[in-house]
Amino acid sequence: MKFLELPDLEAINSSLNFDADDCRVRGKCEIYTTKSTVADKKLYKTLETRYQEDMMALSTSKSPEFVNSWTQPSPFGNLDQSSTRRTFMFILATLNASHPDHDFSSLQPNDFYKERFLSHVIESINTTLSNLGRRFSANGMWEVIDRHIVLSDCDIYSYTPDSDSDPYGDGALIWSQSYFFFNRNMKRILYISLHGFRMPIDGHGPGDEEAFSTPGLVESDSEDGYNDEWIANMDD
Repeated sequence: MKFLELPDLEAINSSLNFDADDCRVRGKCEIYTTKSTVADKKLYKTLETRYQEDMMALSTSKSPEFVNSWTQPSPFGNLDQSSTRRTFMFILATLNASHPDHDFSSLQPNDFYKERFLSHVIESINTTLSNLGRRFSANGMWEVIDRHIVLSDCDIYSYTPDSDSDPYGDGALIWSQSYFFFNRNMKRILYISLHGFRMPIDGHGPGDEEAFSTPGLVESDSEDGYNDEWIANMDD
């Protein structure tokens, strides 16, 4: 996956990292292309090997209770299709690229959920920011993002990891939201995540090292207009 350095997303990234009244918030808003790197090809080969081995085990098992995760309903579609497995790989590769100190290759397809409505996802993120006193963070955010990925053409997947697989997973983590917007035609994935932590006592808390690690990140005071009607019509 190749990270796209987009200057007009820098203000969004900056506004998603802040201290609220009762928690410290660390967020990301990043767009990647699906152009495979060496690491991506290795990941895909690993997943394909796992798939083939599991399917072989299924074919030779005489136990009716044998469960194969690859044969279960998947948010990405029918996993016996290579294109579906590749979509799953793209999501894992995005996580690996965004959090290089973590390895997400052990995740299963059903660790994710396919979102049906774009407007519901946008409302969820906006509500979270508004409840944290950062309503201004949504000002123009979706219009900027839409220029780079065309949100209405995306498949959307959400991910709520447990403490073991969350890149910020430790005792200070309170809540998290992660979404992936995949535009197949543009071959781009938007990754948006928000993590809330207990406020640190000494002023230095979890996620500080990674919070501002986005390449090219600079602070900005940009506050474009917010179009509620545009959002309301997204699912039409």
